[in-house]
Amino acid sequence: MLEATTTPSNLIPAATVLLLRDGSKGIEVLMLRRNRKLKAFGGAWVFPGGRVDENDGPGLDEIARARSAAIRETEEETGLNITSSKMSTLSNWIPPEAEIRRFSTWFFVAQAPDNPVKIDQGEIHDYQWVRPNEFMQKIPSPDIQIMPPTYISLHQIRHFDTASSAVQGIEACTTEIFKTRFAKHNDGFVTYWEGDCAYEDGNFDKAGPRRRLYAGPDRWEYSS
Repeated sequence: MLEATTTPSNLIPAATVLLLRDGSKGIEVLMLRRNRKLKAFGGAWVFPGGRVDENDGPGLDEIARARSAAIRETEEETGLNITSSKMSTLSNWIPPEAEIRRFSTWFFVAQAPDNPVKIDQGEIHDYQWVRPNEFMQKIPSPDIQIMPPTYISLHQIRHFDTASSAVQGIEACTTEIFKTRFAKHNDGFVTYWEGDCAYEDGNFDKAGPRRRLYAGPDRWEYSS
């Protein structure tokens, strides 16, 4: 008889980047819609990014390699060229230990170059420039599939007035680490992270610090 194992799977390095620009009504971020036929997050709205390859900054540290991957993936998926010197580190996301495939994903922010976006119609089928607050207000929607890290990242940049102030402001902040857990709660689901009072025991009703995203049928709400 095989014994059950509690050993978590190894983390797979990955990277993504929020490309920002100044719109007529404020800061905008580039969102890409993945091909609906893809097994992983098919149809979801995401930021440019993907898995770190062997050729992405070999010999460099984890974050430097993630930056290299973010630059490569951005060029492949959008046709836009960015440089590591103008990228700020926003966050690192780590899935629950029970997940079979676990991606340790570094999120960066960068000011988008003033060039047209060119999607490949392969992995990426559509794109749009969105204002963070306006996009978040549409969630939940049957027409918009979005993952918690994407939602929280939009939440983190929503107060900045310009792309340059966002990049500079995030550079000056401590990089947030999101060690993730999921649970069903009331009529929806809650994603919560280390630092939340419920992280160890799953008691969401007790008093204490909040670091959680409630995703219900009628509303999403992030508490921190």
